[in-house]
This record gives sequence, structure tokens and C-alpha cells, in this order.
Amino acid sequence: MRQSVNVPSSAKELFHNLHIPMKLTSLLLNQRVAIQPRRGTLTDSFPQIRRSLGRPPSSRDFALIPLGSLALMGLLPLGAYADELDTLQFQAGQSVQHDSNVFRLSDSADTQALLGTSDRSDTIAVTTAGFKVNKPYGLQRFEVAANVEKHNYRNFSNLDFTAFNYGAAWRWSFTPALHGNLTTDRREYVDTTADVQTTGQLNRRTNRSTVFDAEYELDGAWRVLGGVFERTSTSSQPFTFEGDYKIRGAEAGVRHVWSSGTSLAYRFKNGEGEYPGRTLSAVSASDFTDREHELRLDWAPTGKTTVKARLSHFDRAHDGLSVRDFSGVTGQVDATWAVTGKTSITGGLARELGSYQTTTSSYYQGLRFFIAPTWKPTEKTAVRLRYDHGVRDFRGPLPGFMATDREDTTRLASLILEWQPVRALKLMATAQRDRRTSNAPGFDYTSNVFGISALASF
Repeated sequence: MRQSVNVPSSAKELFHNLHIPMKLTSLLLNQRVAIQPRRGTLTDSFPQIRRSLGRPPSSRDFALIPLGSLALMGLLPLGAYADELDTLQFQAGQSVQHDSNVFRLSDSADTQALLGTSDRSDTIAVTTAGFKVNKPYGLQRFEVAANVEKHNYRNFSNLDFTAFNYGAAWRWSFTPALHGNLTTDRREYVDTTADVQTTGQLNRRTNRSTVFDAEYELDGAWRVLGGVFERTSTSSQPFTFEGDYKIRGAEAGVRHVWSSGTSLAYRFKNGEGEYPGRTLSAVSASDFTDREHELRLDWAPTGKTTVKARLSHFDRAHDGLSVRDFSGVTGQVDATWAVTGKTSITGGLARELGSYQTTTSSYYQGLRFFIAPTWKPTEKTAVRLRYDHGVRDFRGPLPGFMATDREDTTRLASLILEWQPVRALKLMATAQRDRRTSNAPGFDYTSNVFGISALASF
């Protein structure tokens, strides 16, 4: 059944703010078309973490994001949604968690000398409030999600901060064969894994990304892909070994889709980037160029199993300081198996490369795996387990410096219990153990986190 779609002034204002010509606005919005479900929603992609980071996210990117924040951002299932078909949803949450080692200090560190107290633990309360808008207009769909997080530390109040996170998407379609996405997002979080040089401080990382991508269906199987992007990552601390960056680039490729739904895509990505605040010297690079050849597979071998795989060759070249260059094979494979109607298991394996600039290293290469079973004994309860194990090797010393052959091993185990007593409320309790060992002194730590949270949607 075909529906007539009227154009509200708010949609026109959005197009005007995006500097889209009025003729094109009329073409996109004043259509008499059948409203149909679109591929993916902001709930699935916000805050566009893969594009913000420029790599697949690992569990450590979410290690200490409050549970309430995860749910508000769509990263945890939130069965307490008012209604997934609602155009506008408001959400609120409160979480309290106790962290036994909030600064991730080494077991051998002198806590009294570094912090002025023998207690390295803290209790953090996080209050979150946000909203989501999801509205179709003809072939178009507009999505907006935003939330505010207020973090309060009981002992180390100097760490208090308020974060504003958002994501917006225009799922555009000029014709059924030509479609794509225009997205932008921002996420601020405590990066507990950053090795900062200032003791008694935490690093807050802010990731931003803006992406425009398009797909044109040549026939029933082949599609042409293209897009442009801009990504930035900044830290609250003046210097981190991982470094701030800003990169702009483009990508192009092809994708083949079989009748079964399996797809295989190839993309070439090229980006020009910089490390803000750094000037070219004998030890520091200021600009770089990224090139990546990527293959991506989406496959469902059975009705109960799905596999997503990515294999790429990544190369980063630094202008004027080739000693900082690195390249190699990266990739990730994730699989999900629905064992029964109540039990599922997800697992994955990934190989990573990343910048890490000191005098004794220029980059790291890592290998990690995870397994995450989920059991839902009733419609209102769920038990989620997850274990991550990763190893990172640090390589690329500067001339005149000896390689330390530093190797870090991380182990992260978590348990989440969920209960939804009523449709609009979800309660959660979590326990987490985060441990890193290293053959380099001072880089080991152990942290135990326990927390509870409440999430509401209306």
C-alpha cells in the first residue's frame, strides 16, 4: 500500500542547515512512495565507533563506560525502550560503580607518593539523560541520538566531568538503486588504557567522525561503493603515547551480493592525516598518509550462525620521518551461534596495528580474542559473560635507541546480570576484572569493578 508523505517544516530546516538545494529537497521529500524499512538504524551504529576509531572496536574501548551510557548509546540491548517504532524516545539512567584501581597504577607503585593517599580506589556515580529521534520521510530516514553524562568521583573529585555525546544520520536514497548514509557523531569517555605521563590523572578521549558513503546497485548482484570521511581523536592530557590525530580521506570499491544474502566487498581507502600539536623533528612526526586494501565478508552459513570477517593490508607513511612508518596485515572475524532460543555464543579473533610513539617504539601490533556467551532464562532476565585476552608487541625504536621488546598481555573478564521488572525499566549488576601484565616495569595493573545501574525509557 502506497502512502502520501507530507513534508514538515522541521525536515526542510534540516535540509537547509545541510546546505542542500531546495529543488533537491523537494525531490527527496515530496515523493509518493511506499515507506519501507531501511538498512540499519542509529541504534545499530551510534556512535559510529568503528569509523571514529578507524579500526574495529575492542572490548577495552568499552571497559569502563558506565552501563547506563552503553545502553543510551545503543551498545547494550535496552529492552526498556518505550517502543522501537516510536518516533521520539527519552531515556535516563543512573549507575554507581566501585573501581579498586581507578588510575590503573602498577602493583609496585607507591600510591602514597603518587596520589597523596594510600587508597587507589574510588566510587563513581554516573547520571545519564538522552533522547532518540527516528523518522522516515519517503525514501529518506533521519535519525538523531544524544545524551549527557555527568561523572562524579567520591574520593578524587578533581576527575569529575560532564560529557556530551551525539550521533546523527541521514539514510538517503535518490532511487532504490542509489542509496547511502551521511553520519556524524561524537563520543567522550575515560580511556583507562592510555599510558599518560601525568600521575594522578586520567585521560579523557573524544572521538569525532563525519562520513558520507554511497552504494549503487549495477544489477542484482554487483554494487559500486564510494565515500569520504573525516575522523579526529583528542585527549584531555597534553601528551599520550597513542597521540591525537586528525585524518581526512576517501574510499572506493565494489561489493557482490549473492541471493542467499552473503556478500563480499573490496575497498581501497586513502587518508591524509596529522598529529595536532606536534612538529616534525628527529623523534616526532607531524603528518602521515594511510593506505588500506580491505576485504569484508558477511556470511550466514546456517540459520543459527552468522560470520563477519575483515582482512586488510594497512600502511602508514610519515612525511619526513620514515623511521616511524609501519605496515602489515590486520583483520577480524566474529561469529555468532544461536545455540537455543535462550542461549547464544559470540566469539572473535583480531589482529591490530596502531601508532605508539616513544623513543623505543613507533607502533604496536596486537592479537586478541574474545568469547561472550549469553543466556536468557526468561523474557525479563539475561546473564551475559565475556572474556577477552590480548597480547601487544611494541616495535620500531628510533635510531640510537635499543628496542625494549616490550610485550603486554591483557585479560578482561566481565559478568552482567539484567532484569526488566516492567517494560520501561531495566536493572543491571556487573562485575569486572581487568588485568595487564608486562615485561616492562611499571606497565602492569589489576582492577576490580563492581556496579549497579537503572535504565528507563519513555
